[in-house]
Amino acid sequence: MRAIGFLTLWTGLGAVIIAAFFLAAFFNDYSPILAVDAGAVILLVPLLTGLLLGILLTDEEIVVAAGAGLLAATVAVGLIGLFLFSPQIAGVVPSTRAATAFSVSRTALSAILLFPLVVVGAVLGRGVGDLFLPSSRTRAELEKLREETRRWHEALERMERRPLDWAPGSPAEPPPAPPEERGKG
Repeated sequence: MRAIGFLTLWTGLGAVIIAAFFLAAFFNDYSPILAVDAGAVILLVPLLTGLLLGILLTDEEIVVAAGAGLLAATVAVGLIGLFLFSPQIAGVVPSTRAATAFSVSRTALSAILLFPLVVVGAVLGRGVGDLFLPSSRTRAELEKLREETRRWHEALERMERRPLDWAPGSPAEPPPAPPEERGKG
């Protein structure tokens, strides 16, 4: 239950971060977050957030990291759409064709860009996390492999120290006599 809570927490926080930076890039003139290059923000923030999400989920399977990335992208697109349509939903602005087209196009652009970038980032982050921060399960498997390798090396050393029955350069022994055949007559 605790793992599901952490998964939900990281996914939700990642979605809020992505949505905030996307909206800052869309409305750069009105944003308190200064985005110098909106294109870099739109492309790098989902990838880096997915990477961080994958690193945080190193104890989970890679499918869980990809699913968390997919969920974060879905929630982020929902938050972006909610923010873009909120003036029309609240009745502050009349629902015109131009306002609706703007909101739909930005929400669609967000969906098209977010889903692959966040999922790829989460999967890459899971791989990076496994490489540098292996889970306890992975560490236990590696320790078992190391122990088995040590046993093999010890067995090989014992075999090398044992004297050989026949070594090259020693006088050749005659081959053993073949068993006598019965019934030869």
